[in-house]
Amino acid sequence: MFDNLSLIRESYSVAFADYVRVKEVEGRRIIKMQTGDPDFATHPNIVSAAAEALQKGETKYCDSRGLLPLRKALIEKLGSENNIQGLHSDNILVTHGAVHGINMAIRALVNTGDECIILEPYWRSYEANVILAGGKPVILQTKKEDGFQLNAAAVLEKITPLTKLIIINTPNNPSGAVYHKNELSKLAKGAAEKYIFILSDEVYETLTFDEREHYSAASDPSVFDWIISVFSFSKTHAMTGWRTGYLVAQKIIIDEILKLSQFSVTSLAPYNQVAALIAVTDPLATSYAEMMRREYEKRRNLINKKIKNTWLENVATIPGGAFYILIDVAKFHVPSLELAKMIVDFADVSFTPGIAFGNNMDNY
Repeated sequence: MFDNLSLIRESYSVAFADYVRVKEVEGRRIIKMQTGDPDFATHPNIVSAAAEALQKGETKYCDSRGLLPLRKALIEKLGSENNIQGLHSDNILVTHGAVHGINMAIRALVNTGDECIILEPYWRSYEANVILAGGKPVILQTKKEDGFQLNAAAVLEKITPLTKLIIINTPNNPSGAVYHKNELSKLAKGAAEKYIFILSDEVYETLTFDEREHYSAASDPSVFDWIISVFSFSKTHAMTGWRTGYLVAQKIIIDEILKLSQFSVTSLAPYNQVAALIAVTDPLATSYAEMMRREYEKRRNLINKKIKNTWLENVATIPGGAFYILIDVAKFHVPSLELAKMIVDFADVSFTPGIAFGNNMDNY
């Protein structure tokens, strides 16, 4: 009955979050660190803009591609911050969060039997969506000793005649690796030469530390046609519940993905898009986003200081971006999901089990 769905299992991270909720219902007060949700409030100017839009009656169906003023503002943002130049409003599709955008991009590109290369560690949603599209995930492990960095040559070596898509995520969830520009450029050019698409998940684009710079592979005009870039307001502007993201690609790809969007969500709530417009254009919202980035970096540095001269110093991966830290717990010889539950039961603190990021991540 459920042929495709039987090939995937329930999300490890969501299942674990449900376990934590059960403990809370039982009266436990859990310090929850298992969900990638900023603990900052959305900037008040963004909230006020949405409230005002609601009061003005911005509650109807709207342009299925996304509000034109928002897409125009995103063109400016992508040009100035990501160096992706020459965009038109038809190169952008506003989506129901990055999750929706990634789902549609994979469904649009991957056909039955197609292979998709995914770098591990990875967000399990990539793998699930490839399987549901009838494709075959090809998992390539990145190396802890290399800081889980992208190795373009290793990825290109994985390509076969069946390869249709490569999925990358930088800054990476959960390793915090900020992929090097040279490696991203090599990968993009090598894939384009073989007529293979890249899905570039860049939802943590602004969250980089130690003056590292995020590089968007689509900023190279020679490979733009082979890249679908995914962005979101969730992490950069603490807007996870607003469910607003966007895809950037050549027009013919956006036009095809638009069909999926129209038949799945019709269009996004217009007041959410008005809020997103303020997030992009309001100077106070922009400076607030930078304040959050600095605070994440401060917290990362504090943790790095606290673990000095402890066993954690040698097993924790200090990130270059995003807001996660990986801990190697192989020494305990306990599966990560079981260990995560034991920590909740013992200490009322919840950490994400590494198995949620790939079968080879069970030691984290």
